Amino acid sequence: MRTFLILALAVMVTGASFAQEFVLSGEAKTGIYWQSVQNQGEPLEEYIGLHNMDDAGGYQQQGRFRLNMEYENPNGFGFKARIQWQNFGTDPYPDVWPYAFGYGNFFNDQLTVAVGKLGGSPWGTGGPELWKDLENVDKSVGMRVEYKPGFPVKYGKLNVGFVLNYFNADRDQGWHPDRPIPITMLLQESLLGVSYTLPGFFQARFAYKFDSEYDAISDNKNNDGKGEDEIVYRVEELILNKYVPGLKVWALGHLFGVSAPNDDMPLNDEITRYINYAFIEYEPPAIETLVKPFTAQLRIGYDVISNRSVLHLKPSFYWNFANKLLSVGASFWYGQDFGVKLTEGSPYSFIEVEPKVQLNFQSSYIAFVYVWRSEYFHEHLAVDNPETGGKYDPIKQTQKMNLRFCIYF
Repeated sequence: MRTFLILALAVMVTGASFAQEFVLSGEAKTGIYWQSVQNQGEPLEEYIGLHNMDDAGGYQQQGRFRLNMEYENPNGFGFKARIQWQNFGTDPYPDVWPYAFGYGNFFNDQLTVAVGKLGGSPWGTGGPELWKDLENVDKSVGMRVEYKPGFPVKYGKLNVGFVLNYFNADRDQGWHPDRPIPITMLLQESLLGVSYTLPGFFQARFAYKFDSEYDAISDNKNNDGKGEDEIVYRVEELILNKYVPGLKVWALGHLFGVSAPNDDMPLNDEITRYINYAFIEYEPPAIETLVKPFTAQLRIGYDVISNRSVLHLKPSFYWNFANKLLSVGASFWYGQDFGVKLTEGSPYSFIEVEPKVQLNFQSSYIAFVYVWRSEYFHEHLAVDNPETGGKYDPIKQTQKMNLRFCIYF
């Protein structure tokens, strides 16, 4: 690890002479953070620290420093790596190493083979708010093969392939330590992926990860580890902008436990987690001296967690001033659960309001955000109310304030 970090620093120092071959990028985020949480009937809990709520780890992590590195030589061979710190302590080494792999392009870039801790998947969700590559797992390295036939441009771009990697979770409790692991178990950890783009019309990505009985997440260790197959997808139109400039629509999702049998093994139903987002965004072109005068977005989500589902809507609107130097606006997030609700008869699952003021500079920003959130938790955890002899409503109220800073490079 130390040797690689020294090499990375050497690359940054000498990067000017290799500008055509090395690509370095990254981000640095932190901020001043305050949080107040109270369950009805319980004392107020506060937390003050350094944190950036804009996708930079948990609230007790002080921020993020991320460095992306990419190199490709003239023969089409190279590597991609990402290192990042989110816990800043006495340990000088990165606390997260999301991916680091070498790759080679063959047959006029129609075949790409990657080996290592994989990431940067051509079949991932691609964000925003949901970034998921199925081959990017903490516990394994792998081998990815992509086939990209050289179709004429009018027929679009196809990428289809597979991934072979190691077990991505701990050993299932039902698997005896002395019991040998057949090669079929390892092959059952494979992944299949496909993406297709028809320029000017649409693009789509899809990946399916199989799962063996050998490994299991903590919620599924007593049930032979079955049913942990996963799917990610992304579908995006590319045609609306021709008719309504600034309008775009896309959808993405991550489905975990898609093969869990519910009848003969009902416990597996508890591991089901389906996350689905659909976005509609409109950012109109310049109006006289205003460049993109506002940004409006609606996110529609439908999540399934075991025998409970949540439908949620998140509209947002931001005015842009002085060539988008200043953005002022807010988002509103409403969720309604169905099925076996956390609290029977609750009028909503959660409500959240988030006003934001942001100054945007070249490759950086400063923002102030306030969040107010009210949500129902499980009614069995409600606190006794001595005044009425019953229980307090199982409602948690959260307030947050974040003055945050970010630099992209």
